[in-house]
Amino acid sequence: MTGMTPRTAVVVAALLLAVFLVVIAAMIWQEAKRRSTTGPLVYSVDDAVDFVLEQVDQAVRTRIGRAGVRRILEWEVYYLQGLAEGKRARAVAVVAGGHAPAVEYIGEQITGRHSITYDVADIQAVLAGEARYLEAIGAVGEPVEDST
Repeated sequence: MTGMTPRTAVVVAALLLAVFLVVIAAMIWQEAKRRSTTGPLVYSVDDAVDFVLEQVDQAVRTRIGRAGVRRILEWEVYYLQGLAEGKRARAVAVVAGGHAPAVEYIGEQITGRHSITYDVADIQAVLAGEARYLEAIGAVGEPVEDST
């Protein structure tokens, strides 16, 4: 037996190169997947505003605008920070999507500090959009049942 023909050598080399590229692609995919789940989650108000603006109805966008969405989200973050203040040793129940006390607090703060009044439904729509943003970035866990 005399060896491989030039054509066979080219086919074998091409197959080996293809297998090598598939292995490299799989390694890169695994590394990207691993890195995306181990890094800290980052909540960006700018990203949240953009995301929420895409989620809410046109009527809500028209009534409150970009500045209104930002204002609602900033006051919601402030509200959540206040919940955790002084309670860092124990878990604090936080409801994504806005529950009644959060909506009420946000509405009162915006009216009192900015002399602007937003409809409760608009605040709820923005907070629901924010909940979808939090899900999209992987910051929302499974619902927890209250054991008390």
